[in-house]
Amino acid sequence: MSDYRLHVFKIAAEVLNFTRAARELHISQPAVTQHIKQLEEHYGQALFVRGAAGLSLTPSGQLLHEHAVQCEAVEAELEARLRADAPLLSGTLKIAASTTIAQYLLPRWLGRFKQAHPQVRLDLRMGNTEEVGAALGARRVELGLVEGLYARRELKAQPFWEDEIVVVASPRHPLAQKRRLGLADLAAAPWVLREPGSGTRAVVERALKRARVNPKKLNVVLESWSSETIKGVVETGAGLAFLSRLALRHELTVGTLVVLPVAGFSIKRDLQLLRPQGPPAIGPVRHFADFLFEAAKADLTG
Repeated sequence: MSDYRLHVFKIAAEVLNFTRAARELHISQPAVTQHIKQLEEHYGQALFVRGAAGLSLTPSGQLLHEHAVQCEAVEAELEARLRADAPLLSGTLKIAASTTIAQYLLPRWLGRFKQAHPQVRLDLRMGNTEEVGAALGARRVELGLVEGLYARRELKAQPFWEDEIVVVASPRHPLAQKRRLGLADLAAAPWVLREPGSGTRAVVERALKRARVNPKKLNVVLESWSSETIKGVVETGAGLAFLSRLALRHELTVGTLVVLPVAGFSIKRDLQLLRPQGPPAIGPVRHFADFLFEAAKADLTG
């Protein structure tokens, strides 16, 4: 396995901007600076020079960049040849996922991954976004899948799916008869919401605040961690709900719930893969992360 500092340097040398390199690597900008500083101290050479036009590589930096490119190419070829003769992937993979992802996306993906890697034991834990982040931060799991923004210095986040949260109601609800809804209709309606701490709840509250609707003044008649419970209550006509389209495929098809379009108001969010900062993972963790992005891309484009 190559020196992670060398990989950081390679990315920084290619974009010539430490802040952009940090974004691409999903680490902090000070971490990039520290890795570069360690390499410069190790080789006793300056690798970058800052001028009026920005950063550029020194002659030593150019030489090291050529070496880094060659090293990564050799390592990729070696890994491909070793994997071709490798035994079946095995071990335990511990994943924590927030509720919407665990219920409506992961089942078919986990099934396909298990078919491809039957020797891997899968351990899935479900919780809201805060609980998933805490489990990953405490190293009780190896990967986390969450809804919306989740920023922690010790974790890196990569979006893998764009989701939409919509307002839903029973087709018998009075607001379902209106052709056009406004924000005032939302403020006055009874609501069935996800619990505080959930990714859905946090994204909804941020969107309401941007629309100048105070979420604390909503008439909340019930809170639940379960989207299934929320759908069941809303189907009775007891209130409206904000739910992911992922959770509504069946209900929208059979007509037990309807989406209420609200003028000038929409909620989009990224579903994200969380993993600890540091060198790339290996074994089942790496394989599942690669599989996740491929499966999401295939489902989104298919």
